Amino acid sequence: MESETSTQHTLQEGSVSQRIIEPLHLYDPLLVLLKVKLRLNDWWVITGWSILVLGLLLLVAAIVPTERWNGRSFFSPLQLFDFSATYLILVGTYLSLPSAMADLFNRLWENVIIGDGHADPPGSRSYLAFVEKHVRWIHSRWWGALALLAATLNPLFLLFVHPEIARGIPLWVDFIGLFIVCIGNYGIVLVLAWLVMLAMITHRLFRTFTIRVKPLHPDGSGGLGLFNRLLWISTPLVVIAGCSIPAFWGSTSSFFDRIFLLGDILLYLLAASLLLRAWLVLPHQAMVQARNKLLHPLTNEYERALGETMSGAMSHVTAMNEGTERLVAVRKRYEEVHSGFPTWPIEILQLRGLVMLLILPILLTLLPLLLALFTQK
Repeated sequence: MESETSTQHTLQEGSVSQRIIEPLHLYDPLLVLLKVKLRLNDWWVITGWSILVLGLLLLVAAIVPTERWNGRSFFSPLQLFDFSATYLILVGTYLSLPSAMADLFNRLWENVIIGDGHADPPGSRSYLAFVEKHVRWIHSRWWGALALLAATLNPLFLLFVHPEIARGIPLWVDFIGLFIVCIGNYGIVLVLAWLVMLAMITHRLFRTFTIRVKPLHPDGSGGLGLFNRLLWISTPLVVIAGCSIPAFWGSTSSFFDRIFLLGDILLYLLAASLLLRAWLVLPHQAMVQARNKLLHPLTNEYERALGETMSGAMSHVTAMNEGTERLVAVRKRYEEVHSGFPTWPIEILQLRGLVMLLILPILLTLLPLLLALFTQK
């Protein structure tokens, strides 16, 4: 309650020269414990958690090296690496995402990127009121409760359906493993909820307000380069989750394996489409719209000058030269605006790398299947 009151106070007194929200106002109870109460550095949390997870996996692999699950080794080297990489990236995303969200709201405000609301009633609210409403939504305690519930039920359901997983493992290792899995699942659910909410907020933001693109902004993206950070925060988590598909469903001998494989691929495609739509396509559309708004008067001026030139006395050399110079000047200005106006929130080389990263999990998943079909023939 105190945090929500502080958030409202900050938002109501925000100005262009100051931050309107702090990351603390987006923290869940676990982040409050780690960063506020214990004052732990992010790298200490990431390192400690990675050592704990990797140590537990190695311990379990050493205790039950021949444990089988659905005919496969319980811990293969690829699965061990995937677990470690996933948890490492997950913890980093969990720790940095609230700061990235707060930075997004603040920099849009400080850089005067947000213009007036649209004419319809949903756009009549101010940006501060918009942020206040959605910060309360993100900071709702129901998300933490939902994440905790899912984090607890998931491993219990897995142990109930597949009791052989814990067979041969000491009870104290089971408790440690259950604790780590619950905390990890809690972070996964909360991070996914944050990403989905932030994507929805971004969509509402572009639909509600006019976006002011500044061609000469130092970020090279008209002031919208801040979406670049969100892309590179969310992309590694989505990519590593996609790369885990072939690691855990490398064998598709059973019908259920194929169903789970197709379901994982579908979820990956939805997640990739969501982040591309929210932080790449929407800013791109706003930037193109702002550029076209500047180009339309030049287009009309060129057509008007061309019509006046063609309707004049063609034999008058001086009038023809003046008309031609006018057309050349308008055309040069058009080309200058068209080529100098940024239309992507990310550099082209980075965009190509981003697309290749997102395609990689699909290739890793489909290539073994295609090779298996080819060898069968």
